[in-house]
Amino acid sequence: MAALGSPPDAAAKSLAAGLQTCREIPSDTARLACYDRLAVPDPGEVFIGRGNGITPAFEVAAPRLMRFESADVIMVIYLLDAADRVVQNLHLGGAGGGEYLIETPGRYHVQVNATGGWRIDLAPPVP
Repeated sequence: MAALGSPPDAAAKSLAAGLQTCREIPSDTARLACYDRLAVPDPGEVFIGRGNGITPAFEVAAPRLMRFESADVIMVIYLLDAADRVVQNLHLGGAGGGEYLIETPGRYHVQVNATGGWRIDLAPPVP
């Protein structure tokens, strides 16, 4: 299964920006909390399955990046809203991964139709 992540340069730039943001917070308590969040980032939510499945519901209050990986030939992903309406239809042909930014606040779940193993990662909300 292919691992998805930020290129090293992007991760370093993101960390540098986070450190600068924390440095500028005047309150000692708030500044320390900011540094703590950088040291142990919120992993978000992870859903792992094989074949067809539906994830538990999750909330989106601010934009969240959904990354997905397939370990086999076919993966079809339906991002569904709280009323089970299709918000986005995503496909993968062959093993690999992709991503989709969920921008609209709401309650969602994902239906996966796949021929093998799969993984869906929801990044923490963008501040």
